[in-house]
Amino acid sequence: MDDTGRLQRLAVGKGWVGVRTDVLAYARGWAKSAALSKARDRKSETDAAGTTWSATLSPEAGTAARVRQTVRGDGNAMKFAITATGDGDGELQCVVFTVSFPASRFATGQLIVGQQKITLPAKLAEPIYLFNGNAPALVFRDAAGTVEVHITAPGQPKITVQDGRKWDQEFTAMIFVHSGHLPRGTEARLEVTLHAAGEVDQSPVALTVDPSTVRYRLLGIGGNYCFNIESPVTAYTLENLDVAAARTEISMRLWAPRRIESANDRDWKPFAAADTPDSRLRREFLLMQRFSRAGIPYASSIWRMPLWMATPVGQRQGNQVRVRIAEENWPDVLRCLGTYLLYAKEKYGAEPDWFCFNEPNIGVDVLLTPEEHRDAMKRVGAHFAALGLKTKWMIADAAGPRGTHVYARPAIEDPEAMRYAGAVSFHSWNGASPEQYNAWAEMAEKLKLPLMVAEAGVDPFAWQGGRYRTFAYAVREMTHYAELLLHARPQYILLWEYTGDYSLLASEQAPSRLTLTERFCFQKHWCDLTPRGSEALATTGSGPVLATAFRCGGAGGRAGLTIHLANPEWERQVTIAGIPPAVGPLRIIRTAKGELFREVGVVTPTEAGIRLTLPAESLTSLTTLKVAPPKPIDMPAR
Repeated sequence: MDDTGRLQRLAVGKGWVGVRTDVLAYARGWAKSAALSKARDRKSETDAAGTTWSATLSPEAGTAARVRQTVRGDGNAMKFAITATGDGDGELQCVVFTVSFPASRFATGQLIVGQQKITLPAKLAEPIYLFNGNAPALVFRDAAGTVEVHITAPGQPKITVQDGRKWDQEFTAMIFVHSGHLPRGTEARLEVTLHAAGEVDQSPVALTVDPSTVRYRLLGIGGNYCFNIESPVTAYTLENLDVAAARTEISMRLWAPRRIESANDRDWKPFAAADTPDSRLRREFLLMQRFSRAGIPYASSIWRMPLWMATPVGQRQGNQVRVRIAEENWPDVLRCLGTYLLYAKEKYGAEPDWFCFNEPNIGVDVLLTPEEHRDAMKRVGAHFAALGLKTKWMIADAAGPRGTHVYARPAIEDPEAMRYAGAVSFHSWNGASPEQYNAWAEMAEKLKLPLMVAEAGVDPFAWQGGRYRTFAYAVREMTHYAELLLHARPQYILLWEYTGDYSLLASEQAPSRLTLTERFCFQKHWCDLTPRGSEALATTGSGPVLATAFRCGGAGGRAGLTIHLANPEWERQVTIAGIPPAVGPLRIIRTAKGELFREVGVVTPTEAGIRLTLPAESLTSLTTLKVAPPKPIDMPAR
């Protein structure tokens, strides 16, 4: 269980199955929802009856349900008792308990409801609903037929099973605690038992590396330096990771808080007053300067626009406002953006390689239709060119990877817009199927532009409750990176973030001091053992261990080979074939729970291959490169 009351996995045999639960309240019309991760007034307590989480779920103002969930183990089963009490005057659509199953394991398996057997589709189903009705029990059987998850719910509640790959990578059973309006003070109850049966696969995994086949060239792994950049985490990642690409924020609200009528397109002096010592703008420009001086390619993006320059079009979530740029405001937008970049270039020697509005397809915060995105690309690109700036447009920068490549079509079909294109970008939140990643890769390859994952991450709401601090989140992120490298074929990957926002360092063990984490060390594997310019080699294999191999290009005298072995499951034996013996000894560097980027030995490839034991939930890198471990952290948390 995580600290919000959501199950993360069920034990089965000598391993586990990745089953996740949640409780959600939906507002009328299904338009808005609130889950345990977004709950208010969250509390937990443990006693002889189990662990109880209580919270208020409020999908919209005036609409709420107080939820109480008690969970206890009973042998190898998990029992959930959920109570929802109406706590608002607005109407709820429903309160549901959800049980989600990873599509990677259960696709082509079975959903069993009584005598009915439903095949879980290999690809996203249309319609997405696989079952609708009342039932006392469900069984989900995995694709291998070796593990079953039994769900029982006395009273035959209403249940909907949907193919959730429209939003993430899971099949989800929605078990209704209550359907329809839940008046204030009215209580609804649900009991559910989950039990996994069978045996997990523990067979050895066979992998092969093919040094003769180069799939693509990886130009750089790095991170975002956008929010909370004043944190000491920022300085530590810059000094202890081989940052090969980056992204910064353009704080337009600080640069142009009000309209300056007298300024022309090149006169940055009226704007520069906000660049004072220890100001947010100063830190921003110094980061840009550092990347430019080090020859690190980077993008600069706009999130928040000054409200005098944009028109609010409704709230996105919380108090964050989605805005549009009116036609009459574009001259101001171009002037302010141009003066910002000219100032960075002339005063700091800093010039980003790429520019974009962050996630414009959904408006975080600037909303652009596909056609407006195309037109903005032409306006901004022409303006930068007229000012003598090298900065190019980063196409799309879409908020998620699933089918969003179509957002870029009007731009890529316009020759004038493409004159200003410098890269293609998407954000990888919630992951995607290999086919969906491949659509981005093929588009970028056809355009002969680098593909950037400008925000790599698995949960865009993991900041709520600090869930990104958990080891379970670190393992999900490790697996996510391996999937991106295997299926999206990116030239750049940027984690969200390398600052105090989604911090890679922890402060729980000593609240006044920062401490090293497995999550930071996973990043060190990717950054330091996969130098910029590395060639991604073909790998093959089946099973849970994801192998990615890179021939290092020799930049800075760092020629060699690195093979990353990401094991998100239990301890596994692996054999690796195809590594030429001439490569010579390979250092074994490993990160697992409690084991932080540790060199644990050396292995020499032979014609028969390499045999290794991979610890549970670990990243093991075999490399010819010599890399120092991360430096001890001697800085206060802030």
